[in-house]
Amino acid sequence: MILPRLKRLGIGLLPVFAFLLFREPIPPNLAADERVLLLTAHPDDECFFFGPTLLALSPQTDNLFSLTVSNGNNDGIGSRREPELRSSLAILGIPPERSFLLNHPLLQDNFTQAWDADIIVESVLPYVIQHNITLLLTFDDKGVSSHPNHYSLYYGSQQLLDSLPKDAVHLRAYALKTYPIYIKYSGWITIFSKFYLYAYQTGDAISSGIPTLRFTSGIASYLTIFRAMNQHHSQMVWFRWLYLLFSSYMWRNDWIEIERHVE
Repeated sequence: MILPRLKRLGIGLLPVFAFLLFREPIPPNLAADERVLLLTAHPDDECFFFGPTLLALSPQTDNLFSLTVSNGNNDGIGSRREPELRSSLAILGIPPERSFLLNHPLLQDNFTQAWDADIIVESVLPYVIQHNITLLLTFDDKGVSSHPNHYSLYYGSQQLLDSLPKDAVHLRAYALKTYPIYIKYSGWITIFSKFYLYAYQTGDAISSGIPTLRFTSGIASYLTIFRAMNQHHSQMVWFRWLYLLFSSYMWRNDWIEIERHVE
């Protein structure tokens, strides 16, 4: 009785697993010649939250860069986390020559303190200029996990956009959308529902017509992200294993464009 049922269940799940073997292509509103900078707060952000995006973009371009603001020295192990970061980024398709670490003394890992937007702009802008960045990717104003360092990068990026001259239209910035908790921990199920794209967005974001990007992972990409996260040996405590199993950010990234406020 049990074996026939399991067989029928397996056959029924074949389309699901077939779907998971493939991921969506680069969205049509992302130009092939974009020069992309991923702006993160700490080592492990790149694989905890942004893996589907990096694995979708890295095979398509040699112009994908990473800038990590802090070396994650909150527990005094920043020097250990730096090589972990480089190893993780290399697995995700960003080699050492295109990965940068700021480690500014006033932008250190701190779960209780937001970072100053002016200092973020002052620190990030030289990288944008030097590498002729056209697309900046970072956290949204909730920072996925409500970490103040995360959402500080959203406000810093917004201020950076606003500080540019009106004719500096070559730079756009996108923010990784924070999911509500019932989506955040739904794992691979999240990639099946297009309704999610609207369910967690505010009415303002939808009605204003702000462009969106979406990247999803297949099984191979998920395993690659898993391997990248395992480079962060210093961070692999029990609850992070649960995160890897259940987090939607291992499977899906949705992006909302950050609007400039200047007229």
